[in-house]
Amino acid sequence: MRDTVVVGYLDTERGRDALALGRILARASHAEMVIITAPEGEVLAREARGQGADIVVLGSTHRGPVGRVVPGTTMEHVLGGAPCAVAVAPPGFADRADDGSGWQPLDGDGEDTGMRVVGAAYDGSPAARTALATATELAQANGAALRVFTVVRKVTPVAPGAPMTPTPLAPSELEARRAELAETVAALPPEVRAQPVLLRGFTTTELLKAAGLGVDLMVLGTQLRGHVGRLFHKSVAGEMALECPCPVLICPTRVGASVTATV
Repeated sequence: MRDTVVVGYLDTERGRDALALGRILARASHAEMVIITAPEGEVLAREARGQGADIVVLGSTHRGPVGRVVPGTTMEHVLGGAPCAVAVAPPGFADRADDGSGWQPLDGDGEDTGMRVVGAAYDGSPAARTALATATELAQANGAALRVFTVVRKVTPVAPGAPMTPTPLAPSELEARRAELAETVAALPPEVRAQPVLLRGFTTTELLKAAGLGVDLMVLGTQLRGHVGRLFHKSVAGEMALECPCPVLICPTRVGASVTATV
């Protein structure tokens, strides 16, 4: 389990969201929670590295109808500068935790309702396997159920003479992904009650829909290669961090550590 959960905190709505999620993750990981009130960006990344952080918890920058990660955000500084896992609380998470409409802080008072369903995005890549291992560990330690999501493209007919488009998955490939997902889930510990969920469509769109249907924490892997900002802001993990209705935990893996693909 993780040893140190660092919360990037300033007395703002984002800071309060991060603090509420940090409390839950520290309890769920049986970890020490450290609050850092340093400014965001490089300073927070440096402080987190000095604390030996395993997870850094941030509030989302998303406040509009469509969120986007842009190069230079605190998430990228932490992923590139620490690097460690990054958890992002959605806007208003602290209010939901307080009023009982979402997670409640796991402070030992009353019934624990903080971690019931953990989701993991899985595409078979090394980065996704890292994320699945983390999600399994959290679910197992907290008595939560695990949902493993694989998204495949829908088959789209291509008219003769049409402009070049991505080659759709053949039915045999779809069945291969289904079989891989089933085999992966079957190998997980029985106590996490893992269920395979095969989704069809665009990855981010389908994962966002799934997260809104009772998932308390969505865990994703992402690969880091070169300058983080050139890749992360265009990745599924980056989009999920800003648009997901539930908290997101992003587990980075650097290229060079046998990483060939990203969720």
